[in-house]
Amino acid sequence: MFLVYSYCVLDSVKILKKLVSIKSEVYVKEGRIVRENYRKIAEVITDFFEKIEGARVEILDLKTSEGDEVPAVVASLDVDAPSLAFVSHYDVVPAKGPWIIEGKEVDPYKPVVLEDRLYGRGASDDKSAIVASVIALSRLAKIKENLKYRPYMVVTGDEEIGGTGVRLLLKKMTFDKAVILDSDADSIVVAASGIIHGWIRVKGRAGHAGYPHRADNAVEKAIKLLHEFISRYKPLRENRVSQFNAPRDAPRPKTWGRFNMTVVKLGPREPEKLNRIPGEVLAGFDIRLIPEEAPREAVSELKKVFQEVVSETGIDAELELTGCRNGWYTTDKNLVAEAIFSGEEAYRRVYGIDFKLGTIAQLGGNDGTHFFNKGIPCVGFGTHRSNNNLHGKNEFVYLKDIDLVAEFIVQMCLKRS
Repeated sequence: MFLVYSYCVLDSVKILKKLVSIKSEVYVKEGRIVRENYRKIAEVITDFFEKIEGARVEILDLKTSEGDEVPAVVASLDVDAPSLAFVSHYDVVPAKGPWIIEGKEVDPYKPVVLEDRLYGRGASDDKSAIVASVIALSRLAKIKENLKYRPYMVVTGDEEIGGTGVRLLLKKMTFDKAVILDSDADSIVVAASGIIHGWIRVKGRAGHAGYPHRADNAVEKAIKLLHEFISRYKPLRENRVSQFNAPRDAPRPKTWGRFNMTVVKLGPREPEKLNRIPGEVLAGFDIRLIPEEAPREAVSELKKVFQEVVSETGIDAELELTGCRNGWYTTDKNLVAEAIFSGEEAYRRVYGIDFKLGTIAQLGGNDGTHFFNKGIPCVGFGTHRSNNNLHGKNEFVYLKDIDLVAEFIVQMCLKRS
């Protein structure tokens, strides 16, 4: 048993290093989505799956309405059973280096292994899940006659900017059930939050800082407006409480609504000069809905409070919404029970411990929304832990958690007496 497990870990490291070294970033620049190395990483992932005897592997050339390519990799086994998709993503948020790890400078795209961890952008979110998918499918291919599901390993792009990849894929394919591998390792995810993104634009009149009476300071107006808006709107969000549990490290037992100002900057035509009063300020925000909340109602509440604040302060300001996505939750109790059993069995086999898994709603959003909107029940389990530094400096994954998720996938697919 020890030799087999050691082999899997070494293989995991090799595959994960290769994937992390590919800079598959996605971001928005000057209003346009930039996708780096999508085709390259999709082909590398395909190569790994094609090494599995009996696997059916293809790259689906999905295109956005603008004609941009968001390829999806789908690998499956020929099993006469209901389909179960295990979903991960290859795109990552941008990383700026160097990172400082144990006193040494590290390029985020030159993965480093230290003891039980591998560092690099995407190591946890979400390339470790891709590796777990490869390992699990290679094991499932040897026991096809013992499977109750036909496993599909689905790897897409654009998860970090709203899930365009999965949404396009589900126009071409469907599945009976799904597991989102972009998830936590210490709980079974049965729901996730919805999201609203947008900007507040505060207008003034630019001028020389020595002559403030000739200008209308947009920075000071923005400070006043945002203070009033935050103090009024944030409590309304936080008073929204879900029926679903919050993650283990959360400050509250149940998932709740959240609101955060995330960006404050001058308008696009405003030069940054200390002796100039700006005429326009932009403030970006992130709103998190509870899983069962309707986005339309949340948008209506947001606009109502904003208009009240604008009217009372007399400040010239506009609200612009740039993104809105509902959350999701599962009502398939059997799928939840299967996931809990499989996760706990994986802990016993990989870590040698009895670890009781609870159910939670993720505070972030994920691709489960698109399955939910298609009527496909889903749950989540993955490699994410609270100290993995997702989206931040020094992102890492525990190597053993890759095998944990691989074992979970195997257990989910096995027939039971």
